[in-house]
Amino acid sequence: MRKKLLTNVIALAISFSTLLGVAGCGGGSNKGGKEPGAPLTVEELGEGFNANYLPDASAIKQRTGRIDVCLDFEGTQEGWKALEKEYERLHGGGVDVRIDTTYSGSQYSETLNYELKNKDTQWDIVEGNLGYNSTKIYCIDMRNAINSYNPYCGKDVLWSETLLPAAYKTKEADTSGESYILNTEVMQTCWFINDVAFQAAVEEGYLNAEGRAKYPVTWDDLMLLCEKMEDAGYSNPLGITLCDASIESLQFTWLLRVYGDYYYRQFYKYIMAGDAYDPEAGVWDKYDPMEPVVETSLGYTPMHAKTLYIMFGEELANEKPLAGECGYVGMGSEVYRDFVTQLAKMKGHLMRNVEATEFNMLRDQFETQSDGKSSPQIMLDYQGFGINYEKATTDKFDVGYFDYPQMLSGKYEKGDKAGEDIVDPTTITRDIGGNGGFLSVINHIGDSAQNELNKDFVKFVMSPYGQTIYYKGLAAAGRVPKGLSSVKNELVVIPEEWKTFFEESGETITFSGDVDANPFLNWGVRYGNGYTNTQDVICEYWRNLLMTGLSSSQSLTVSAFAAKWGEAVEKDMELICADNKWPKDFWKDPNYNM
Repeated sequence: MRKKLLTNVIALAISFSTLLGVAGCGGGSNKGGKEPGAPLTVEELGEGFNANYLPDASAIKQRTGRIDVCLDFEGTQEGWKALEKEYERLHGGGVDVRIDTTYSGSQYSETLNYELKNKDTQWDIVEGNLGYNSTKIYCIDMRNAINSYNPYCGKDVLWSETLLPAAYKTKEADTSGESYILNTEVMQTCWFINDVAFQAAVEEGYLNAEGRAKYPVTWDDLMLLCEKMEDAGYSNPLGITLCDASIESLQFTWLLRVYGDYYYRQFYKYIMAGDAYDPEAGVWDKYDPMEPVVETSLGYTPMHAKTLYIMFGEELANEKPLAGECGYVGMGSEVYRDFVTQLAKMKGHLMRNVEATEFNMLRDQFETQSDGKSSPQIMLDYQGFGINYEKATTDKFDVGYFDYPQMLSGKYEKGDKAGEDIVDPTTITRDIGGNGGFLSVINHIGDSAQNELNKDFVKFVMSPYGQTIYYKGLAAAGRVPKGLSSVKNELVVIPEEWKTFFEESGETITFSGDVDANPFLNWGVRYGNGYTNTQDVICEYWRNLLMTGLSSSQSLTVSAFAAKWGEAVEKDMELICADNKWPKDFWKDPNYNM
């Protein structure tokens, strides 16, 4: 109720100041109760803005109150400050938008998950994809707003008509149409490399799997490149941070999603309806993972029970394989251990202070080469940050970029498949790009006025007008987006430099989207379906596997990692069974109707 009280106070203040002719100011917001500001003109917005999508001032309900935008901005705060200023102007100073830049990295994630559960939270607009599966519980479903008229998009224009589907559809197919997270950008990620260090590695004899002095095409190429850079004097060249935020939701998680998908995509066909499985694309468009029953050659069977059957039932699944073919593939299997073995090859190549280096710090070290030859020389990042990396060229730094290298698996050592490749080497590798998940609106129970204000602000932000304002603010500050807007790009004025970069880099950075919408990643590869046991140990276990200089009691081998992680995931499985009132061992029957 804090916001409702504040709204009334501001409204009274506006009334008095209007009568007295007093203009107030402070905090970047005009509290003087001025007349609502007219939308900017096409000329002010920039060449190419379609006048049909200018805000309809007559339909914008004038609002008062305060909105707290609390995000991990990753350098985009100047764009958000431009949005703050313009929204306040359009509402005559009656709204106070607060852009809170206090938290970043793992600190943001931890604080967010506290604030989501805090009924008295002042946070309003948050980064929903970091909400540990709590977004649907504590945030607002925006689907009705998306399918309604949005005055910030023009006169009688449906909001959905101005958005790409990626803006409101998650990767997990969801026939309900729920939209608890709005994706502001269509993103791709890629590997960036300092070409100066790359050339030094070539002089040391580096060649990729094709026998060429070119960027890596396989995971082992990448590891060899690190070795050759080290031979050339570049210590610990691989820029993958193991800070909490990276392991839980950012850079390191991208590796788990991309290569976890690569290893486990081959098993989709055993848990999904036949026509939903596309072995090349691996997409889930024809399948709703929330639906408990799917049709297969075994009859109608629940997808989750089948998934858990082959992820947890080692003896049972090997004795009675799914569809007569698919046995145990969980944390004690050759499949999972080989996957972890591949990632463990990074050990020894990671930078110093890997556990304490936040993503923004890593970017700065890479771009400025601030630690000389001890700086990261190869790193994963969003495609858009390449715009700034290209500007940072010096005699010690010149950026290049390449797609995720293919991870060629080992061979099965035992059983009927002994000697066969664990992953078919013709399997393609894909990026995590697409709608990554971003804006959510916290649901303030009992305060509908605050909720409506917050939704209105998001409608403004995610309009052609709002995104053009956002880009103008970023460009003026020399900042860049992670990817281009999920508002239809032809409706947004995009700086020409950005357009050119995304078009040119798009010829090299070709992988995109939809690698992680599968239950194998949710039940072992990344976490235990979002429950606490895996959340509590995920950072510790990966660091103990990958970091050097640890004591013998801390350091984990691949087998020890797989065993300990498997125990944590099984404990989480027990929790979800209890919460859903399922029998503890229901998964032993792959036909169990959940």
